[in-house]
Amino acid sequence: MRGLGRATPIVMLAVALAGVTCTFPTDKSAAVFVTVNVPEQLVLQGEVMTVSATLWQRAGTDSVMIKNATFHWAIDNTTLATVQDLGNGDAEVTGVKPGRVTLSARAIDFEKSQTAYSPLRVAKPLEIDSVRPSPVHFGELLTVYGVGADSLFLASLNGVSLIEYPFSRVRDTVTGLGQMSFWVPPPARSAPLFFLGAGVFGFAAETTHVKFVDLFEPNDTVSTKLSLDVAGPWPGTILAPVVFTNPALSFEAVTRSKSGIDWYRFTTADNNQAFTFFINYPSIADTTTRIFLTDSLLYMANGDPTKDPIDKFTGRDSADYIGSSFFRCKGFAFSPHQAPRESTTIALKTLPSHAIHILTNWTRPARYGLTVLRGYYTADPRIKADAYEENDFCTYADSGNRRISLATLFSDTLTIDNPHDIDWLRIDVPGTGPVSVHLQTKSRPFVGADGWVELLRRRHGLRRRSDAVLLVHDRGRPVHAHPECTLLIERRDALGHTGHRAATPRHPQHRSHRGIHPSDGR
Repeated sequence: MRGLGRATPIVMLAVALAGVTCTFPTDKSAAVFVTVNVPEQLVLQGEVMTVSATLWQRAGTDSVMIKNATFHWAIDNTTLATVQDLGNGDAEVTGVKPGRVTLSARAIDFEKSQTAYSPLRVAKPLEIDSVRPSPVHFGELLTVYGVGADSLFLASLNGVSLIEYPFSRVRDTVTGLGQMSFWVPPPARSAPLFFLGAGVFGFAAETTHVKFVDLFEPNDTVSTKLSLDVAGPWPGTILAPVVFTNPALSFEAVTRSKSGIDWYRFTTADNNQAFTFFINYPSIADTTTRIFLTDSLLYMANGDPTKDPIDKFTGRDSADYIGSSFFRCKGFAFSPHQAPRESTTIALKTLPSHAIHILTNWTRPARYGLTVLRGYYTADPRIKADAYEENDFCTYADSGNRRISLATLFSDTLTIDNPHDIDWLRIDVPGTGPVSVHLQTKSRPFVGADGWVELLRRRHGLRRRSDAVLLVHDRGRPVHAHPECTLLIERRDALGHTGHRAATPRHPQHRSHRGIHPSDGR
């Protein structure tokens, strides 16, 4: 029976007659009225719903129920629904076919008691009434309304499945109508919504029109500003750590030989808290998508119009960035060897400033997702932040316990918290002249991990001639680096002459990219 297992709201439609009497009501009494009680204003086709009527006597400001009353039940359109009296004020309404009807109940023994009415809808288990808004952008929420709309298994536009918005399944306990929301991802196109649920499928009556840009456009020259200090869309739920998420953003089509840009600026009043950033995008057969995370970014509106858009971005000289394919440390850009990826995850225990910029750069149209969680999240819960975090930006290596002195033997346990993570440590090498430094790392607890250690010597940014920067790098899994190597640290005299060169490990191949020119690694 419709409505079992749910809270049953009482829909009370009554006709109150004026006047008060001190005697028991008679058939001509104007002090009595009828109410009709229905579990929902909806009955499904072929199903039966029990309804009831109650007779009341008005006595001052109170009402007293009159027992043992009999009622006459009626439906205004018996081709859509029927009603059968069960006695004791109850009746059964049966849905025949979809439509809207009016149920009525009248007290038989009281001719002055006016008839009470209740509107009802007869419907199939799944009927879509409307889909809004239209037009809709990529990444925007599309909400489906109707009977059973809260129980959809699938919704799509022109064959592209929509992405369910968490906790959006809602049903009105009075009307019985439901609703459910979805993100619209590319490459969805304008079409009537296709729906599937509970063995029923079909198309919405009207076309939903789709704009071919996402809801944050234009954000290629002016950033989309988002706050990290908000509660997030789902407080008090398992998804409470989510500050921002959208899995249906768009790398829009761009002019040939040019690239596209999306720019997001996240701000917080407290940069001493942890956040984890996730960017998901397709990488199969795509070597042109770039993701950058930095704390300083500026668009030069008067830049060279003939250049690619990515060449018009700049930042302060000391700004570093974390990239999906190459990185920057104090003006030195480098491209460590990495396995193909379909996501970039960056967990930061603290932020380098009160603003973090995320820049996406692409040449091929595709869908991507962006999520920010409050907290420090790793790919494997067994892997925790080591004692040197936060050190994903190389500037962190200049301060605190991230500076390691080799005046004594150094040994510690380090972690790669997420795939493709890079941690920066500064090693202070004592003494004068050439110094041989032996580096050895062992993978634990995951044997056979695919990591390595690279020592990058830089032309600029070394605070003292005895400093070097150690980069612990991973090819795609959150593991400890494990190779062993011996390095000969060279010194430069005042004229920049050197007497020795480091032989191992081999430096990664350096190259310039889109106007960023790295040094030769010396």
